[in-house]
Amino acid sequence: MDQSGLISIMDRHISLHRELIELEREKISRILAQDWSGLEEQVKRSTEILHHIETTERRRAKILQAQGRGADATLVEIVETLSTEGGKGLQLRGQTMVSLLTELRDLNHRCEELISSSLEVVDFTLSLLAGRGTGGKTYSGEGSEQADRDDHPSLVFDVKA
Repeated sequence: MDQSGLISIMDRHISLHRELIELEREKISRILAQDWSGLEEQVKRSTEILHHIETTERRRAKILQAQGRGADATLVEIVETLSTEGGKGLQLRGQTMVSLLTELRDLNHRCEELISSSLEVVDFTLSLLAGRGTGGKTYSGEGSEQADRDDHPSLVFDVKA
C-alpha cells in the first residue's frame, strides 16, 4: 500500500488549508478596514488555493482507486489496513485536518457575519440618503406637522435651510 503517497497528499492538504486560513484572517482585516479592493484580491487568491485543493483531492482519489478503494474511503478505513507507523501518521494528519477545517468554518462564518453587517450599513445609509422608509411626520415651511406622502423626502438636509 502506498502510505507515503497518501501522507504526501495529506501534508499538501494541510499546507493548502493553512494558507486558506491565513487568507480568511486577512479577509476579516480587509472587511474591518473596509478595503474592498483588497478583499477582492484576497477572494481571487482564495479561489486559486481552492483550485489547488481540488487538484490535490483528485490525486488522492486516484491513489485510493489504484489501491482498489473507492474515492470516498474514510480515513478510519484506510488507517485500519496500514502498518501501525503509517496509520498513526495518517491519523495525526487527519486530526490536524479536522482542526483546520473547524477553524476555517469559524472564520468563514465570521466573514459572512461581517459582510452581512457591512451590507446592512450600506443599505441603511442609502435608505437615509434616498429617503426610503423614513416614516413619521415632516414639517412644512411654516413649521406645521404634515403626514408623510407616498414619495418620502430625502433625509439629507438642504444646505440652504
